[in-house]
Amino acid sequence: MKFVTYILFILVFISCQTNQKKESKKGVVKLLNKIEEKSLIELGGEKQYVEINGESDKNPVLLFIHGGPGWPQTPQLRYFNSDLTKAFTLVTWDQSGCGKSYINNPDPKNLSLDQIIKDAHQLTQLLKKKFNRDKIYLVGYSWGSIVGMHLAVQYPNDYFTYVGISQVINMKQGILVSRKWISERAKEKSDTETLTILSKLNGNDRNFCSSDLDCFIQQYGLLNKYNGAVYNPGSEKEEERSMSAYEDYRNYDWNKGFEFSAHHLEKDMFGTDFTYIKKLEIPVIFFQGRHDWNVPSVLVEEFEKNLYAPEKNIVWFENSGHGLLYEEAANFNKLLISTLIK
Repeated sequence: MKFVTYILFILVFISCQTNQKKESKKGVVKLLNKIEEKSLIELGGEKQYVEINGESDKNPVLLFIHGGPGWPQTPQLRYFNSDLTKAFTLVTWDQSGCGKSYINNPDPKNLSLDQIIKDAHQLTQLLKKKFNRDKIYLVGYSWGSIVGMHLAVQYPNDYFTYVGISQVINMKQGILVSRKWISERAKEKSDTETLTILSKLNGNDRNFCSSDLDCFIQQYGLLNKYNGAVYNPGSEKEEERSMSAYEDYRNYDWNKGFEFSAHHLEKDMFGTDFTYIKKLEIPVIFFQGRHDWNVPSVLVEEFEKNLYAPEKNIVWFENSGHGLLYEEAANFNKLLISTLIK
């Protein structure tokens, strides 16, 4: 009887250990406390939506800064990039003026690039304290790469590494590079319609497009015609599915949120020019679509060559345009994990 009791005790103990611990490659036992949190957190005096997911709270913390402006990527990250939660404690945040932050408050008091940077810094401090970390990983995508670059410059002690995805370098220069590329494609195809529209854009015809943002959207349409924004059109349809795949975002008005944020952040976005930055105090890695002419990758190549950093590199996605997170989702997940966790 004692022997049976002993065996039962051992089996129960092993079962408990299996549920709570995992053996790593190096033989180190890590506690597996899965984390799934969805909450409104006060940042900069505004309640903003933050989602935290991870297989283990012992994994490194990664803060993802979404694009747009005003285009939350929480549903897309759930849909395409959930593998990241196996290696990181993934933090997604709907910036003020968009997503579930916008649903909670459709008229935030102070919406500017400067305030978003301050909000991101505040969120970083909260995450460091919550998970008892000296540093976390920082990832910024498109518009989020503008926020991310400012954070990397201003607060290097907070971050192990900065990863810029579809990195913005100089918006005005990028627009000119994009138009030159479109013009070359249109001439090859004798596409007079596109060349006529380009002529209006280059002539700053405000009867055709009334603002920098409006002109940029018109230009985006021309880029898409030649797969210069989304290289794989099939992936765009899948990305659209992801936007309505989850109940909590199903009724969200994406265009309304975008228009609100873009209106307030237009000057900040189109005034961005990082060419003055010659040095970063932390490692920086750029994830770039080889066919991205929306925010031209060729400008990132030039920037990276002239940048000093403890470590720097460009990781190329050969089958992607601007949206490499979903155009090459599996490859993106694999490379982000292997690049940061060595």
